[in-house]
Amino acid sequence: MRHTLPFAMLLLLMQGLLMAQDSSSIVVNRYLKMLGHDALPADSMLVISTTITQPNSSDTMLMMRYYQPDEMMRVEVWAGDSLTYAICTNGRQRMRRYYAVLERWDDMMPSSFRHEIQAYDFRGPLYDYANRGIAIGYTGRVSIDGHPLQVVRAEQRGRYNRSYFFEPQSGLLVLITESRDMPEGSPTGLYPVSPIDYKFFHEYLPLPNGLIPSEESFSRDGVLQIMRSTAHFEPRNDLLFNQD
Repeated sequence: MRHTLPFAMLLLLMQGLLMAQDSSSIVVNRYLKMLGHDALPADSMLVISTTITQPNSSDTMLMMRYYQPDEMMRVEVWAGDSLTYAICTNGRQRMRRYYAVLERWDDMMPSSFRHEIQAYDFRGPLYDYANRGIAIGYTGRVSIDGHPLQVVRAEQRGRYNRSYFFEPQSGLLVLITESRDMPEGSPTGLYPVSPIDYKFFHEYLPLPNGLIPSEESFSRDGVLQIMRSTAHFEPRNDLLFNQD
């Protein structure tokens, strides 16, 4: 026997789904607007310097991120005087990655580059979420240590499912967690590392017309790292994004 929902019940269900989608878009778009990365000066290069440390350890990593409008991005990770990782694009056809073991740069396929750069893009993984194929949904409010937070769940093929926690009054993102699940149909082998335990955003640094996280704590497999960032603008330097 075939069962059908009454029209009124079906309408209520559809309205609930639309409200959840609208709520997630409102929360995420409010946050992205506050970051203001679409309004960065077109005639300048943004330079972000991030020190990465572990508690009770003297080891320090330095991550340098360079960005110019038109999607020019360059990331370098240094351990002392050694370049351990780098990835770079001139925003058009040139996409390159540095392989420390081989001590050389190689070209990357655009799809591989877009997948890898998300972990280092200072604008965050939710930037341009629709075009990145990230599905979002509002899951309600929770209380963490007495602080109410709005929760948005995000799913993207080939990546662990994530929960984003936003502070309702400020609209800022304060916490990210990952599950061990991936969306159905995700390709295997693209994400060999384990999911993060959490990522806290403790402070934000004001920029002209926007913000970037200035202090973060990040844990994977129980290993805690502290990230502290400073930022400034320099004159445009197209050559930096076209050289190894």
